[in-house]
Amino acid sequence: LAFKSGTFGRSPAPVIVATAKCNLAFDVAFVRGVLCNWLVCMAVYMASGCSSMIGKMTAVWFPISAFVALGLDHSVANMFIIPLGILRGAEITMKQFLMKNLLPVTLGNIVGGALCVMGPYGMSLGNWFKKE
Repeated sequence: LAFKSGTFGRSPAPVIVATAKCNLAFDVAFVRGVLCNWLVCMAVYMASGCSSMIGKMTAVWFPISAFVALGLDHSVANMFIIPLGILRGAEITMKQFLMKNLLPVTLGNIVGGALCVMGPYGMSLGNWFKKE
């Protein structure tokens, strides 16, 4: 829909972004995925602790803005922007998209959410190591 609607007009941005994201080294894409999902999960965690809508909006705004401003990679966001870049003419194959971006970023997102957010909070505030 975004491609067919001409929303981006003749903007080269999707092609540039898609090409840059698919030319990262595996470890760089992985770390960007870790940092990104750390921020995304923190946004969700902080919003869940707020009772007002403005509090939830504020809690989500800063971490998500930081991940966008820092140019970090989230697998779901990349599933939109990279295919859009391909449709706009980026010379990226599906193999490049899957192996050079989606795989390392998704693994990084899993590590960022599980080990950097859920793990510490689960150990400190959960019932993981408590004897019954």
